[in-house]
Amino acid sequence: MRVIFFAVTIALAAMAACGETRRPIGDECLRDDDCLSGVCSARSCVSAPPLRVGTTGPTPGEQPDITEGGSAPPPADAATEGG
Repeated sequence: MRVIFFAVTIALAAMAACGETRRPIGDECLRDDDCLSGVCSARSCVSAPPLRVGTTGPTPGEQPDITEGGSAPPPADAATEGG
């Protein structure tokens, strides 16, 4: 009986050791590694900052990368080799 109890205890300890220890947004943290989001701010897990901050559209005078309405001609085929 003790052997079974010991085996179950070891199995439960192994499962607990392999579990996720990082915390969700809103929980307390000490460093970025403690949070699922990877960001710890003011001892609290917060969401990651946006990739582009403060942008509302293209910079004035900047041409967009993709033309709207499909008015651009399709790209030309590459030239054949040797010819």
